[in-house]
Amino acid sequence: MKKTLVAIAALASFGAYAQSSVTLFGIIDAGVESVSNQSGKTVTSLAGGGGELPTLFGMKGSEDLGGGLKANFILEGSYNSATGAGNGPNSNSGLFGREAKVGLSGAFGSVNLGLQIDPALISFLKTDPGGLGQTGSGLQGYLSAAISQANLGGTNGGVNSFANIFDSNAVSYSYSANGFSGTILYALGGGNGSANTVTSGGVSYENGPLLVSAGAFQDKGTGASTAGLSEYNVGAAYKAGAFTVKANYIDFKPKTVASADPEITDTGVGVDYMLSAANKINVSYYDLQSKTAGTAAAGSVQSFSFTFDHTLSKSTGLYFKAVSGKNSHFNGVAIVDQSGVANYNAGTSTGFVAGLHHAF
Repeated sequence: MKKTLVAIAALASFGAYAQSSVTLFGIIDAGVESVSNQSGKTVTSLAGGGGELPTLFGMKGSEDLGGGLKANFILEGSYNSATGAGNGPNSNSGLFGREAKVGLSGAFGSVNLGLQIDPALISFLKTDPGGLGQTGSGLQGYLSAAISQANLGGTNGGVNSFANIFDSNAVSYSYSANGFSGTILYALGGGNGSANTVTSGGVSYENGPLLVSAGAFQDKGTGASTAGLSEYNVGAAYKAGAFTVKANYIDFKPKTVASADPEITDTGVGVDYMLSAANKINVSYYDLQSKTAGTAAAGSVQSFSFTFDHTLSKSTGLYFKAVSGKNSHFNGVAIVDQSGVANYNAGTSTGFVAGLHHAF
């Protein structure tokens, strides 16, 4: 009798869950990419992580709890469209390595718990001249700084590059009203004291043709007295007819600035132009700099990108991107694309990627 009651209770619970709305979603982006000056040769491959949009899949849902209160969840992962392999380059390598969060939302805003995309990165996205694309955008500068600090082995070694993109063990609060949108987040380190904790925030304000954004984070790293990484970014966008002009600036500063762990900045400017309802071009320029204390810039990468987008439907589009960058003694990892295929090596690198993306 008790087993029967337990079974009935389980079925009733399953029925309650089934009443929630659940949506499956994803993006498939595959592009043929070719980039010169890669260890003395030109590398041609399929951009499995996406040539323009990130390859991802997931599910999300919500339940109306009454009185304006809702329960929400998102599970989102990445994969490689070139090979079909899971744990693609656009995540922290977990099955749901982009987001795995649950929360409540209402008139007060929303509170979420779990793995979340860093709000400072989201604020940066809103005014990035290249739209944070997988190739030839501000995302590559963002990754250059985070990965350089994690892997160069200097005083700040041990900072997790993904902690400033996909924040694990995080609690966040978001609120939007009257053109304002903001999120604050705290990621518990799971260790001793404040080690590996991340504090992050991002805000934006949109009024007619004007959009401004700002964000910042502090990553405590390993918790050592010399470890840690902080960041801030500011940007603006203005739309005038068929043109949208964007500009932003980002600064990554390790707790102790040294030759192995330089301060890294990136300045970007660009413009979108709508040729028609289905055709758009983007031209962007980035100046990525690495600096050490008491010296001039240790190195830089100046890069240009050109993008043509053709919309086939609300879900499907074609794209072509051309990039060119000159690396002048840049002290760090300068990334051309998000798939991990190509870097801006010493000298000039040029390349293109052309492909198709479909959202479902």
